[in-house]
Amino acid sequence: MIQSSPEEAVVNEYFSNANGPAAFLLLSLGYTSLQFAHPQPFAWGVIIISMMWLFSIGGPYRAIRKYYLPDGAPLRRWIPVAWRLKVFLVAMMFTVAVAVGMTEDSIYFFLGLSTDK
Repeated sequence: MIQSSPEEAVVNEYFSNANGPAAFLLLSLGYTSLQFAHPQPFAWGVIIISMMWLFSIGGPYRAIRKYYLPDGAPLRRWIPVAWRLKVFLVAMMFTVAVAVGMTEDSIYFFLGLSTDK
């Protein structure tokens, strides 16, 4: 892939890591936590470990973050960044929902499905 600058290469690599391994880890472990009697502690642990991993690989990105999101950046600057992290953000929102109490029944209710077996 041709990059327009070295900074863009670093950003693309970080977003690739966030939307790839981190997102799928969050999503799969979020679903797995629903199998436990009390999924909330497990989901919080998954969130903490995933965030620690993302912060540990984000050093080069933090060095050039101010180029993309300077202090006091308006919302219109944040929207493209959030869009590039859409897979990670969906996985994070699901796992946070499990961590704050979402259950299988509430998922089925949200999807309009019956929980009868």
